[in-house]
Amino acid sequence: MPVDDDLTQIMDEVDLLFVELRELRASGPHFRIYHRFRKPGTLCAPGEEIATVCLVHRGREFCLPLSLALRILFDYLARHSRLPQSATQIEAGIRADCFYLQHGTAGRNKSISRGISRSYVRVYIERLRSALEIVFGRASSPISSCDVLLSERTVMNEVGYRLKATFNWTHIDT
Repeated sequence: MPVDDDLTQIMDEVDLLFVELRELRASGPHFRIYHRFRKPGTLCAPGEEIATVCLVHRGREFCLPLSLALRILFDYLARHSRLPQSATQIEAGIRADCFYLQHGTAGRNKSISRGISRSYVRVYIERLRSALEIVFGRASSPISSCDVLLSERTVMNEVGYRLKATFNWTHIDT
């Protein structure tokens, strides 16, 4: 009888892994984006800093090794994940948003922002994919960075980028 119990337990665990994999493929992984220097009573206000981005997998957090420019790009793509955006749209969106223009100014006289030009978006996308691969490996996640950070071509050969994942933002007060 104990062999049957062990086999049943193993089959239940395999079933759970298949369900988890189906869920990952359908909605993508889950990320937590930490903002700090928040002014109490505000959410995602200009002056906050994107402190880090973490993959949440099986109840653990795995921080992505991202530079300032990549944290800004990731945050922007997460906020606008429903529609793919071209490099030109990404550049314009970041330049027009006060959150990114005043990034990290809370408690400082100077911004710790980073401009993202259209010509660098493709390079940053590849670096972001590399960071995703690193963190997926650390988390032993079966998903690929190309399944999460999508490149969608238009009929005119323009590429739109978007993140296929779920997100939540955690704010740390000053």
